[in-house]
Amino acid sequence: MKIVGICRFSLVGRGDWRETRKRSLAEVRAMASDRASMLFAPERMEARLATFEHLTLASLQAQTDPDFTFLVLASDLMPQDYKDRLQALCAQLPQVVLRYFPVTPVPAAQKSAFNELGIVFADTLQFRLDDDDCICADYIEVMRRHTRGLMNAPDPFVASLTGVMLSSLTGPLAGVYDWPVPYYSAGAAMRHPTDGIYQRGHFGMSRWFLSLTIPRGMALVTHNSTNDTTLPAPGQIERGEMSRMTPEQVEKAQERYFPFLTETGKRIAGLTEAAAPVA
Repeated sequence: MKIVGICRFSLVGRGDWRETRKRSLAEVRAMASDRASMLFAPERMEARLATFEHLTLASLQAQTDPDFTFLVLASDLMPQDYKDRLQALCAQLPQVVLRYFPVTPVPAAQKSAFNELGIVFADTLQFRLDDDDCICADYIEVMRRHTRGLMNAPDPFVASLTGVMLSSLTGPLAGVYDWPVPYYSAGAAMRHPTDGIYQRGHFGMSRWFLSLTIPRGMALVTHNSTNDTTLPAPGQIERGEMSRMTPEQVEKAQERYFPFLTETGKRIAGLTEAAAPVA
């Protein structure tokens, strides 16, 4: 059984972003210059390199089961100085493989990398993780333990932890929230004989395939003005889908699931302020 994570690091191409998801490849290519200008804006890149280093990579380095591969899909339109910095970060972890692509759909980039590396879809549990999120320290261990028995079954399956710690960093609802939801993008996993995980919307995965939800663990998701979704979404708090965490709850969750976070990591994730005692 092989476990492979896939991360889109400012990859220019059609994916599940709102701006590109319903456009043809030709339309996406025509938009490439504008898309690249947005993705590689200095303020955004500095923020994404920081979260990638202090959240995403920190969580991978801390895994209790180090037997996995993490594939980073990036754009060859990225300015060279950012390429150099991204390469230096990825080189710190032996599990990380960085590849650059021209304007291309995310699934095509993933399949190209899988073919190059000799990764067989049918033998692989794939998971997705963005460059501004992180997984709990025992994610790989827990996923392997719970899904190993399904790997030889003929049918595809999907798997997910059921906890999200959402840190909304900007806007009127800024704060840290407990969001008990399966199949959020951070850590959503799939085993499929031919398809990549980005060929399905993460929230819809359980409607397509046999679904395994694991009632433990947590992902830390950060959200700010550079994301193309709004979180918390209108009505989510009122409907009780998520609840604002107290300073004590924030500190307890961080210590249990994300003990690898440095002071810099906690600050970037918005946890330092959220865990501070209320005056």
